[in-house]
Amino acid sequence: MGSFPSSRSGRISIAILIVLLLVVLVVGGALYYWRSSETSLWEMLRSVKDSSQDAATTSKVKTALLLSKHVSAFNIKATTSRGEVTLSGEVPTEETRRLAGAIAQDTSGVAQVRNNLTVNPGAGRNSDMANLGERVADLEIKTIVIDQLAQNPELKDKRLTVQVTKRIVTLDGTVDSPAQKRAAEQIAVQVAGVQGLAGQLIVTNAQTSPESADDKLARRVEFELYSTRAVSLKNVQIRSQGGTVMLTGAVTSRAEKLLAERVTQSVEGVNKVVNNLNAPEEPAR
Repeated sequence: MGSFPSSRSGRISIAILIVLLLVVLVVGGALYYWRSSETSLWEMLRSVKDSSQDAATTSKVKTALLLSKHVSAFNIKATTSRGEVTLSGEVPTEETRRLAGAIAQDTSGVAQVRNNLTVNPGAGRNSDMANLGERVADLEIKTIVIDQLAQNPELKDKRLTVQVTKRIVTLDGTVDSPAQKRAAEQIAVQVAGVQGLAGQLIVTNAQTSPESADDKLARRVEFELYSTRAVSLKNVQIRSQGGTVMLTGAVTSRAEKLLAERVTQSVEGVNKVVNNLNAPEEPAR
């Protein structure tokens, strides 16, 4: 009988040890699960972030390739994995292959380029892709012309239609005077990339204010000078009288002055050019 309390105490101690062991196992398992879950969650978030960044990089590379008139005509595939861009497809020359790789490498977000493009002289051109660059350029020109017309105090309320095809701007609608017509045409031809002007703006009082042959010739000269993109007409005035065109104002160099004269002389209808333009290398007249 005397040994009973000791036996009971031993059983209690064993029970306590078992409970403590269970607690340790439960807590340890919970900690392990929590750390495992935290790691998995972190890896999942990082994977999502990397995938999002890679998708954005791929999109930027494709856009850059489409903007190149030398590359956009060919079916080039681009994929990105952790900043490394892989190009695949066929191009007709080694030069095109290198150019595509250089464009991709220069794109923001690209860490490295794996250029798997193969050179095949018979690689076909994708007509839709080849024309995409021109369509984008036409749309850009159209947007700029419309915006500039809307900012002009005399033209902002006029209902003018602007269309651009192969960088040729077509203006349609009605204006109140020849001066407004000239202003609209000047806005169009000054936009970078414009290669010509078409259409016919209607002057509502044209019968009372007809545009003279001299005015038409001066406008043709002005357009040709704008088209060179090498002569700044900001401070240049152009007048025409009986086939003689007079250039006055200031240009930035003697070379620009001589170029303006040669371009003017080449315009149909011009018989003589009086070049009174001032250049920095020459004394003012």
